[in-house]
Amino acid sequence: MDHLAENAAARQRVLDLVRGMSEAQFRAPIYGDWTIGAELAHLAFWERSHLARLRRALAAGETAPAPLPDGLADIVNDAALPGWREIPGTAALALFDAAARAYDDYLASLDAPTIEAVRSGGAPRLVERFRHRAEHTDAIERGR
Repeated sequence: MDHLAENAAARQRVLDLVRGMSEAQFRAPIYGDWTIGAELAHLAFWERSHLARLRRALAAGETAPAPLPDGLADIVNDAALPGWREIPGTAALALFDAAARAYDDYLASLDAPTIEAVRSGGAPRLVERFRHRAEHTDAIERGR
């Protein structure tokens, strides 16, 4: 699997789906309290968070960061959602685009043994960002 191509394609799929939307479209609920803008802000946050985790672990000589404690992501999402909903959609889109590109660029700078070590170290989704991006793009498509 070419994680770089898959990640880039998933990033582009998000951008193609939401680019040109109005603020009203970004703020329309798609499920529960989630909006398209909140989905984008969520994606940007987790791209930055996981990139920071991966960079720190590799700099410390670890093969992958420790897994997040069970339930922590849900707690963070619940706590952050009201703030994410307040971010204008075009700003959330820009945040996602910048965060995803930074992550993709970082992964492109790593050699194949490092990538494989992250995968085999129990953190394949830190390399395969397309999986998280696709989950939320699918949610946006269903909710539009």
